[in-house]
Amino acid sequence: MAVFWLVSYPKSGNTWLRALLTNYLRPADAPVSINDLVGGPSIVRRDLFADLVGVDSADLAPDEVRAHLPLFHDLLAGELPARSFVKAHHAYAVLADGTPIFPKVATAGVVYVVRHPLDVAVSYASAAGATLDRIVDWMNDPAAAEGMNGAGVLPQALGTWSEHVRGWLQQRRLSMHLVRYEDLATNPVETFSAVVRYVGLEVDAERVRQAICHSTFERLRSQEAATGFREKPPMAPVFFRAGKAGAWRASLDQAQARKLLAAHGQTMQRLGYSD
Repeated sequence: MAVFWLVSYPKSGNTWLRALLTNYLRPADAPVSINDLVGGPSIVRRDLFADLVGVDSADLAPDEVRAHLPLFHDLLAGELPARSFVKAHHAYAVLADGTPIFPKVATAGVVYVVRHPLDVAVSYASAAGATLDRIVDWMNDPAAAEGMNGAGVLPQALGTWSEHVRGWLQQRRLSMHLVRYEDLATNPVETFSAVVRYVGLEVDAERVRQAICHSTFERLRSQEAATGFREKPPMAPVFFRAGKAGAWRASLDQAQARKLLAAHGQTMQRLGYSD
C-alpha cells in the first residue's frame, strides 16, 4: 500500500510529530509509550533491506545501495497497511535514469517538517555528541549523510540544510504538506489539525487537543527518563531536550550563527525565518 513519508532534516521535529499522530490515532487517558510510536525508522534497517530486496547491503557500494532504494521503498510500502507512516531523513533525489528514490506508486503523501536551522544545529550537536562548530560545518557540507558508519543502518544522504529543504519544497512528483516546527509549537491546534486532514483523517477537535496534551515535551521527557527511548543515539545524553524555538540564541556564538546565516539565509527567508 502507499504510505505517508514523514520527512525532515535530522532534529527538526519528526519524532514529535510521530508522537502527536500516535496519540491521535490511539486516543486514551494516558499518553502512548514513546517506544510504540507510529512511523518508526524502518527505512534505515539493513536487515529489512536484505529481506525485501534480497541483497545484503553490506555487499554493496554506497552508490549500489542508492540504486536499490526505489525498489526497497516500494516493497516496504507494500508490506504496510493503508495509511501507514514511515520516518525518513533522505534528501529528495532522483537516480541517473530518472527514477526517484521515493516512487510515486508507493507514496500516499509526504509530510515535510522544517525547523529553524540554528535551532537544528544546537539540537543536532547534542544528539551527535559533537561540537557546535562541527555540526555547523556538517550542515554546510553537500556530502553530509547519516548512517555511513552505523552498524545495521542504511545511509541517508542529506546534503546541506538548504539543499535538503529546497529539494523537497521544489519537487513536484509527490504530494507534500509542509509543517514548520515553530508553527507546531506556537499554534499546535491549527497546525496539527492540518496534518490530520492532509493524511485523510477526520479532524476531531477533542482528540487533537488530547494528542497535543499527551505529546508535550515535558511528558515526552518524563517518559524517556522513566523508560528510556530505543531510538536515542548512544552518544546523546537524552533524545527529548527542551524543544524550545529560539534556543540557539543562548547556545551559538556570533561566528557560528553568521556562518549558518551566510549559507542558508535565502532559504530561511523563504520559510519566514528572518533572523
